[in-house]
Amino acid sequence: MQLKLFEPQEIEFIVRHQDFGPRLWVRRLAIWKDASTLLRDISLRRGVNIIWSPDLSTNGKGSTPHGSGKSTFCRLIRYCLGERHFANEEQRPLMQQKLPHGFVGAEIIIDGECWVVTRPIGMNVPSRSSKAERIEDTFDQLLVDTDPSTIAPVISDKFCTEYRNQVPDNLSPDQVWDVILAWLARDQECRLDDVFDWRSKRSGSGSPAQELSLDTKLAVVRLAIGALSANEISIASEVRSLVRQRDELRQELGHLHWFQQNRFDELCEKLSLPKDRDPSDTIVRKELIDKADEEVAKAIGVTHTKGQPLRVDLTSKRMRFQAEKDEAVKRHADAQALLKTLPAQISAARSEQGVEQARLESGVVVRCAICQVNIDEVLAKGCRISTERCDLDAVRSRIQQSEEGIKEFEAQKASLPGTINELASQIDQISGELANIDREFESLEQQLTVAGRKVEEARELVREVRWFDRKMADRDEETRRLKDIEARIEGRRDSIKLERESVASTIGDLEIVFQQLVASLMPKGCDGKIRLDGNGLHTEILMDRGVGLSTAAVESFKIVAFDLAAMILSVNGKARMPPLLVHDSPREADLDAEIYSNLFDFVLGLEDKATLPLFQYIITTTTAPSQRARNHDAMRLELSSTPAEVRLFALDF
Repeated sequence: MQLKLFEPQEIEFIVRHQDFGPRLWVRRLAIWKDASTLLRDISLRRGVNIIWSPDLSTNGKGSTPHGSGKSTFCRLIRYCLGERHFANEEQRPLMQQKLPHGFVGAEIIIDGECWVVTRPIGMNVPSRSSKAERIEDTFDQLLVDTDPSTIAPVISDKFCTEYRNQVPDNLSPDQVWDVILAWLARDQECRLDDVFDWRSKRSGSGSPAQELSLDTKLAVVRLAIGALSANEISIASEVRSLVRQRDELRQELGHLHWFQQNRFDELCEKLSLPKDRDPSDTIVRKELIDKADEEVAKAIGVTHTKGQPLRVDLTSKRMRFQAEKDEAVKRHADAQALLKTLPAQISAARSEQGVEQARLESGVVVRCAICQVNIDEVLAKGCRISTERCDLDAVRSRIQQSEEGIKEFEAQKASLPGTINELASQIDQISGELANIDREFESLEQQLTVAGRKVEEARELVREVRWFDRKMADRDEETRRLKDIEARIEGRRDSIKLERESVASTIGDLEIVFQQLVASLMPKGCDGKIRLDGNGLHTEILMDRGVGLSTAAVESFKIVAFDLAAMILSVNGKARMPPLLVHDSPREADLDAEIYSNLFDFVLGLEDKATLPLFQYIITTTTAPSQRARNHDAMRLELSSTPAEVRLFALDF
């Protein structure tokens, strides 16, 4: 670890022109048995508020500090700020039975305006949230519902609007304030064990935070302190989707690998092939298929051609003969059709030849043999002598062509019967070959039937081997897909690293305040570190020599310091959350009393950094606060487990 050259500077607030102090704070909390019977009225203040239940060493009464109502007080604060329940399932029925008309009320200041919240302890009062100056001002509407029924949507609109639609898919935008509240007012049952351990199921709060993954809670915190970009959110969502696909594929491939390896071993054993080979190798699988076909051929008693499926030669031969037969049948049909038309063609040719001969010898033609003028036209209009001369050579040529055509037709007429007979003979021969092939197929089928169980087992083995080959091909494709997904995940994670580097300054601001807190509260030589990486947000307290401290006390103190650092960022306008913090008995038994006492003096000192305190810090304790704190107006309430009237509800349950 590199030694720090300078001590961290004193914490400073960036004071804005703000006459009302914190943007969100609780001015008053009161508990009623019914609308006319007030059980407890607690006035709270801007800045530090201490609820003390003295332990045995300081109360002088021999009463235990536990069971006085400190944690219930914190839960009622959370309840009025919008949390679902104020007690667990065992305690609620007892309190509802004792206080059927009971309710808790709070005056909550948001940006200088007072909102009154009343929420039921019993069963006969609805939840209400409305603007008013005092809780009692709403009593005339105490039984009338409001919309919204809690103040949570109002606070969310004020503090979470900028980022509540950017949260991960497993968290609804309208739950973001619930999660922020879980962070700012941690369960006492969680014992400040982890920065992101906010809600215990034992508390029965009904907060969505107790079901969220670490990644989701980290995303909400980073959004709240402005250390998470929209681009990283989008990329992270894509990575989560890819990781789900990858994990599903890995699981599927794991099952396939186990099953297919065992199946491969079984097939190799049946086919007397060595098992110590890779079934994903296509050459190995082809050998498996060929061996299975060979086993069928042996069972049937035929010759097997290596590398080819059984009966492939016979099938190829039949296809070849069938093509030859189809061609011969077509030619036979064409020859028969031509033979039937030849007499008519010869007759037409002879008729045309006679016409041409008549033109040559007698001139009895449709047109004048001399001038080529139509006779009918001559009779109708009179003769107009043509300038064309009669072409006797052309007439003789046409006569000669007709004669040659007639001879060709006569030759075809004489030869076609022989051709037809030859084609018919060829067709019969091919049909015989096809019949022989069909008999071979039939013989093979009969052999298969005769061979019985042995052949069927061999054929079943072929089916299994071919099925195995197809499944292995599918697995190869899935493996390629898995590699592609893993490459995409790696690439997107590199992009996330770049996005995190872009918000490093925000984490740096938080770390600076954290270091200042550690330097102010821990023994000299201690240093604080905050680190954001792919595994989360990490806080550390180190000695000069770089050795981390990890006792229960230091772990809890790290969380207190982290929360205070985030609250200070909010005061300075660098975080998008209210500067409100509730710590329920944060001291661990082995935390040095002086360090714990310094905590109270330190947070009281923060009040002096502005005309009005710009935050509200509520802390409950069984250990005595510092002398300064006990004499300060910050001491709001002292509780005890006995007698009943000094407990929070001033009665027994």
